[in-house]
Amino acid sequence: MSKKNPVAVIASVAPNSLASRLGLAAGDRIHKLNGKRIPDLIVYQLEEAQDKLDIEVEKENGEYWELEVEKEEEEGLGVTFHTAVFDGIKPCRNHCLFCFVDQMPPGQRASLYIKDDDYRLSFLQGSYITLTNLTDADWQRIAQFRLSPLYISVHATDPKVRSKLLGNEQAGDVLAYLQRLADWGCHFHAQAVLCPGINDGAVLEKTIADLGKFWPNLRTLALVPVGLTRHRTRLTPLRKFESPEATGVLEISHCAQQRFLSLYGSRLVFAADEFYLQAGQDFPPLETYEDLLQLENGVGLWPLFKAQFLQALTKACGGGRPAGKNRNFTVITGMGTAKLWQELSQAVTKALPGLNLSILPVRNHFFGEEVTVTGLVTGEDIRCTLEQTKLPAGTCLLLPRVMLRHRENIFLDGMTVDELRALTPFPLKVIDVNGEEVVKTLFS
Repeated sequence: MSKKNPVAVIASVAPNSLASRLGLAAGDRIHKLNGKRIPDLIVYQLEEAQDKLDIEVEKENGEYWELEVEKEEEEGLGVTFHTAVFDGIKPCRNHCLFCFVDQMPPGQRASLYIKDDDYRLSFLQGSYITLTNLTDADWQRIAQFRLSPLYISVHATDPKVRSKLLGNEQAGDVLAYLQRLADWGCHFHAQAVLCPGINDGAVLEKTIADLGKFWPNLRTLALVPVGLTRHRTRLTPLRKFESPEATGVLEISHCAQQRFLSLYGSRLVFAADEFYLQAGQDFPPLETYEDLLQLENGVGLWPLFKAQFLQALTKACGGGRPAGKNRNFTVITGMGTAKLWQELSQAVTKALPGLNLSILPVRNHFFGEEVTVTGLVTGEDIRCTLEQTKLPAGTCLLLPRVMLRHRENIFLDGMTVDELRALTPFPLKVIDVNGEEVVKTLFS
């Protein structure tokens, strides 16, 4: 529910910025900008772009300041906020069969149980929304500001199937919602979380055909396999894709790609990396992922990483660059990508015989062993695996940042990176999911 009088709490102030010169600081609360309440970052950015600012701010010590400032339109205040919405996140009204929040173990921090379905976060941060909770005022605002692109969870265009998947009898008419956006000139990306026997096969073919008609407003469609944890008590029974079923999804995807490439010059539909792993198939060439606009959905993430890694390794070795002081590295990963890392490890050994890159796959006991993606590996599971594994002497542990919450050094189970460091005798480095950066670490 929205707050009646939202305030924007400052998280940080850039040095030498306009806000710094005005005396603003972290913890200060902006109540109004140019006489307007600030419900979210969209309104804030529109008002901040004016050449004259009237700022009403409550200092952390309780003082209330009213500031007037003239500036260049392109000059910002230089502040960041704790969140992108200041009047409360719009909650989800659905009861999706595959909702990951419903599959969280009990007793975790409250933020992990928030079900958001906020169109503003979709525009600002790329969060996927269902369009099922929008009020007339929300639609008017989308039209007024032409908020674009948006990220839409479609899942299926068949009304009955979509209503079943979302657990919402009012969720079926998604094509009408998308048409409204298209009529306004908005662009959008879509995703379909696929559940075997429900929205794959013929239902998926219909979904792809229906969505393809929205080109060029529809920019991409990601096909993602359902993620299931062991915490599904009293939830609708679902299962993961078997290899032949995953192969079927890829066949539908590849067929659609060729059709759309001929029609539009874009493949439009892209399957998540996990489908190729589940099907036991090689990834397609990196260029077939085009602009890689669905990386956050795990689409093309590994092909990109591999290409970056091998290119950086070749460049480093070809340039005669010496390896770093550390000769033993161990990369921590989920079970799903362990074999992929082995290929890169062999490339390192071939290029630099004296350097050892070991792979430490971690079984996921927190969510269940069927969860194999690296991004859901937790601190406690890493600790247990390290305790049970004999590592090379002097090894340096490499921890993919994707395991940590955005902008935080904390795992999903609440353990921090520093706490994990204290539990192991080995040095630990957090690495970005970027092949070039990993190679730089090996040579540092």
